[in-house]
Amino acid sequence: MTTSQQSSKELSLEMKSEGHYKKAAKSYRKSEQYIKMINLYPTLHNTLIDCRNENLVK
Repeated sequence: MTTSQQSSKELSLEMKSEGHYKKAAKSYRKSEQYIKMINLYPTLHNTLIDCRNENLVK
């Protein structure tokens, strides 16, 4: 098997079904990573408010 044949078998450019992506999204929303990210939103919001009048770019 050549390298190009091996690469084409490993990488498929076809999309999976809509059901697959909905299932993946539902699973992700229950993940620890997602919950941590959502919990950081208030911190981000407050930081943006605190920096509103700062001259951050020279």
